[in-house]
Amino acid sequence: MSKKIITSAVLALAVAGAVIPATSVVASAKELKTVKVGINSPSKTDQAVWNIVKKNGEKRGIKIKLITFTDFNQPNAALKQGNIDANAFQHYAFLSDWNKAHKADLQPVGETVLGPGRLYSDKYKSVKDIPDGGTIAVANDPTNEARALFLLQAAGLIKIKAGVTSPTVRDIVSSSKNLHVKELAADQTLASLNSVDAAVISATFVEAAGRNPNSAIYVWNANNKQSYQWVNIIAARHDDAKKWYIKALVKSYQTKEVGQYINDHNNGTEIAAWKGAPKATVVTADTASDASSASSN
Repeated sequence: MSKKIITSAVLALAVAGAVIPATSVVASAKELKTVKVGINSPSKTDQAVWNIVKKNGEKRGIKIKLITFTDFNQPNAALKQGNIDANAFQHYAFLSDWNKAHKADLQPVGETVLGPGRLYSDKYKSVKDIPDGGTIAVANDPTNEARALFLLQAAGLIKIKAGVTSPTVRDIVSSSKNLHVKELAADQTLASLNSVDAAVISATFVEAAGRNPNSAIYVWNANNKQSYQWVNIIAARHDDAKKWYIKALVKSYQTKEVGQYINDHNNGTEIAAWKGAPKATVVTADTASDASSASSN
């Protein structure tokens, strides 16, 4: 065989070798498993978090496609019907109630964030300043009311009947200041600050009104047994809960990078909550009161 023929053969093999990796990359991209994830209308911070999760997902073989919903019932209905593969918008308590009401068996597959509860007032800068016989507003829907009452108990303002996991105002057995707890629609709690002494208000309404969450006079410590049921989760259908692409979705979310971004960009309204997540500095009652005083000076 001549040198010319040998050289040509070597070049042909070299070219073929160069083409194979490129073809392999294209094939790999096409083989990404699309995972449709239902979420509620995301904030800019939520969107940024999911952009990180999407990049993480591609490294794990999945292409995450977000499907946006506008209320709290649609994402679970869509998941149950098979229109999406998972959703990420609710906490344990909401999912449990929804499953019971709709005879469903959607499963929590991974934890995401927790929003520490906050008590606000336009009249007082500290819990101790709330007067005897004062009125405190709480949301009247079951999960938010229970959460608000546990917050008030943690603040030393009321005592709830022992053993009750989803309390209502009827389960208040005593109040250190003889307080009146007023039930309102959740979207009315912020407006009620004009007429009540304090109110437990969802971060959703606080942020929408442009109010600084650190103006709260009390922040419920997130590290307790009662608050666990309000940890937000990723949910999937029972039969899909252990499938590789659902596990890949959870792992793509539960990374140090995602957790740190959540803790650094939510002003304390949400913190990374899964086991092993980066620790957040949760504003306490004293520092919240200090922040409120500083902002008013």
